[in-house]
Amino acid sequence: MKSLNQTHAHAAQLAQQQRYAELLVRVGVNLQPDQPLMISAELAHAPFARLVSDMAYQAGAKYVHVAWVDTPLLRSRMLHSRADHLDYVPDFEIARHRQAVDEQWARLALVGDEFPDIFEDVPAQVMRRVQVARAQALRFYNDAIMSNQMQWCVAGVPNVTWAKRVFPSLDEAQALQALWDVVLRMVRADDPDPIAAWRAHDHRLKRVALFLMERRVRAIRYFDPQPVGGLPATDLTVGLTDAPVWVSASSTTPQGVSFMANMPTEEVFTSPHRLRAEGWVRTSKPCFPMMREVRDAFFRLEAGEVVEFHAAKGQDVLEAFFQIRGARRLGEVSLVDTRSPINQSGLLFYETLFDENAVCHIAFGAAYSEGMQGAQALDEDAREAAGLNQSDTHVDVMIGTPTMDVYGLCEDGAQVTIMQQGQFVDAIFA
Repeated sequence: MKSLNQTHAHAAQLAQQQRYAELLVRVGVNLQPDQPLMISAELAHAPFARLVSDMAYQAGAKYVHVAWVDTPLLRSRMLHSRADHLDYVPDFEIARHRQAVDEQWARLALVGDEFPDIFEDVPAQVMRRVQVARAQALRFYNDAIMSNQMQWCVAGVPNVTWAKRVFPSLDEAQALQALWDVVLRMVRADDPDPIAAWRAHDHRLKRVALFLMERRVRAIRYFDPQPVGGLPATDLTVGLTDAPVWVSASSTTPQGVSFMANMPTEEVFTSPHRLRAEGWVRTSKPCFPMMREVRDAFFRLEAGEVVEFHAAKGQDVLEAFFQIRGARRLGEVSLVDTRSPINQSGLLFYETLFDENAVCHIAFGAAYSEGMQGAQALDEDAREAAGLNQSDTHVDVMIGTPTMDVYGLCEDGAQVTIMQQGQFVDAIFA
């Protein structure tokens, strides 16, 4: 029989989760009256997905559809399907996503792996084939998401497996509670006024974006002087397009509806020119191309293209990943202060949504059109001609460290310091 204290604790936790669900509906996707909502979620997320559905209908949702993700079933297909069936994408899947674009549904993706290592025995080439086939069939949908034609948000939902990976020394119940506490804190759901807290956070990040726009920064140099093999650990210069836009926290649809694409978010990012990256970079946290872990990776780029790469873990994954169209070029450069509460927690989350908001990162693959002025009105060929990378993938790779400096090379040839030892310089906020 539960004690009175346990009952009160459970009620308090449920209230916090309801508050989080409401925050995702009203601030994350900023659901509009009469707008449908699509939620993607693993089966372990079912209780929370139901809370979100409740909040969405209370906010006036026309319809809520949950697209359940069951990774053991996907693994079964990859291991046992006939090879000539791996490229198949059923018409009803395409039609469902087409309707979501045509009717401008909002989209919420709930993440937090219930089976984090389930694809370790799946050949990387098989994973590439399945993912590319789906990406190509649903390119119209991914383009709509990446050009903000519809509101979208990615958010984390704890489950026991994920919690034990983050807190291995705790028992299951303690680990799950600890992860919920962290997630709720990172998304400001524990603040007395979460919406006001998000507005203030949005404003602060936009000051960084404004600084970069006012200085007319046209290239970013990531430089980590820590020696590795007689050379700096990282020395990568990434040129931007001729009309870059720096994006932070909130984004806006063409209809003027604001939303938070990531909750939590601590980054300021833009879309680089696909041909303008020179140098080398090392990862500082694990990354997950094609849902497989890669650790301690090194990448060297020339004229925007990866020409050399290796990893202590996941070399076969990278070899298959870089066969994907556009995967060898960059689609994003991002700045994250190491004072980010996610980084200050000292935790490794093994979940890109959180780890990418702990330190600076780059992304291989497709570029966001909002990272260049006027790009959202261009077709794919015109965007590529302007320098935006087009690809069937987009994978974030964490590179920031407490010893990394970041410089901006300005249009007039001047250089401005953006970060020192992993932190934004005070001049940005002066």
